[in-house]
Amino acid sequence: MEPIGAFKRQALLPGDLNRLDRETGMLLATVDSLAEDELRGPSLCEGWSRAQVIGHLIGNADAMANLAHWARTGEETPMYASKEARNAAIDERAALPRQQLKEELHAASDRLRAALDELSGGVDTEVLQATFGPLNAWAVPALRITEVILHHHDLDTLWTLEEADMDAQEDGLLLCVGMSSGKDWGSGVRLITDEGEDLVLGAGETTLRGGRDALLAWLARGQTDGVRGEPPARPDPTLG
Repeated sequence: MEPIGAFKRQALLPGDLNRLDRETGMLLATVDSLAEDELRGPSLCEGWSRAQVIGHLIGNADAMANLAHWARTGEETPMYASKEARNAAIDERAALPRQQLKEELHAASDRLRAALDELSGGVDTEVLQATFGPLNAWAVPALRITEVILHHHDLDTLWTLEEADMDAQEDGLLLCVGMSSGKDWGSGVRLITDEGEDLVLGAGETTLRGGRDALLAWLARGQTDGVRGEPPARPDPTLG
């Protein structure tokens, strides 16, 4: 079995980092604009407030930095100490005062960006163990981009996945397909994007069409706006 994100390689790193900067900048602008009552309001992640989504993004940035360190040095560094520790940290951060929560997101994003810069010198370990399975080390920036655009969308503001960079949408779709490929899709689904991707999960008996953003929103969140076809039952992919 190929590691998830096997389509990435070192030559693509500069473009991936540029996209990460773009998507992170837009996320930070949105988060900085949120008032206290908006932070405590519900997000599109079931059971999570917007503050909890932001708390997850902070922890995920450090988890991605752990993977980058592992890739660069060969020193095994898991994303999280445990699932329980990850979840407890999300709730702790979500309870922080508004300004401190925002500052922590900025700081974690900067820490990750510095860690990813070090990959430009090459990696010691090309296949890492993420929470969802084996991951190509060169896909770490794309995985963070996927987390950023999906959770930016989850904040339920005027920003939607449609505004993400087209290549960021493609990376997100390919990574979510990779993370979902081992799940039980029954008769399966075939995803054909308006931009030209043709992706199959399971037997691929049901065909869905739409823009990358629409099919990514369906695959990752079960949303059907812009999806053409009759969506089958969908097992949830696992991110972060």
